[in-house]
Amino acid sequence: MASARTILRGEAGFPPRLAAIDGAPERLRVRGELGDPGRVRAAVVGARACDEYGRAMARDIAGGLARAGVSVVSGGARGVDGEAHRAALEAGGHTVAVLGTGVDVAYPPEHGELFRRILEAGGALLSELEDGAEPRPAAFPRRNRLVSALCDVVVVVQAAAGSGALITAEWARRQKVPVMAVPGEAGNPLSSGPLELLRGGARLAAGAADVLAALGLGGPAQLPLGAAAIPAGLPAGPAAVLAALSRTPRHADELARAAGLGAGETLAALLQLEVEGLAEQRPGQRYLRRSPH
Repeated sequence: MASARTILRGEAGFPPRLAAIDGAPERLRVRGELGDPGRVRAAVVGARACDEYGRAMARDIAGGLARAGVSVVSGGARGVDGEAHRAALEAGGHTVAVLGTGVDVAYPPEHGELFRRILEAGGALLSELEDGAEPRPAAFPRRNRLVSALCDVVVVVQAAAGSGALITAEWARRQKVPVMAVPGEAGNPLSSGPLELLRGGARLAAGAADVLAALGLGGPAQLPLGAAAIPAGLPAGPAAVLAALSRTPRHADELARAAGLGAGETLAALLQLEVEGLAEQRPGQRYLRRSPH
């Protein structure tokens, strides 16, 4: 297993984006490989207590980014963070976990195996804390400034009011790092954070293609279509509706709330998705997602 090393600010290997922020740490402890300092990195962050939609979207976005060669950065926590790291690994990509503990401390404890996989796959564990540092509440908000500063974009998947992911987004705003947010059902508390970010000017992230476009990378020729993947090139409205669809029929009004669109926009988007073979209408204005062929 990779041993920890210290990288001092100003030394080769210290991430330049991180070195440039106010209050940058003087030193980092790193296990594994951070990769080329100029590598494109994207943070995928969100709620620990995410639901199935949040897990699916985190996996779709992180997996698509990893397949396109983007390093996926997150905080190693339960929920969205863990799903993002796992999806990047499964896509054969690079991922960095920024920890609020020492790099030799597995927290949460059940992520010990995940951290081992990150190191074995050529990724990294990073912390500004001393080895052996145990989890303390104050460490995690400070950790989030490192997550955003490492990256070229921050994507918030799900976040209730007061979520640590919103702290990451606020750090990103201060650091002039673009923020993107995944649309969700308006009545779902886990959607309140992303919806507020979207109202405040964050860009829509209905799938990996949106994030790649924001990074100036376009999109992969074909994103593998999993349970929640969004085809590259799909306009924002239909993409938001497609992200809200599942294998269980949902009423058009419910889809409109989830996508943050008006009724007319939602019906037009559903019609486009039907024409493209991505959605299927059932009686009573209910729609479900179709498996790609």
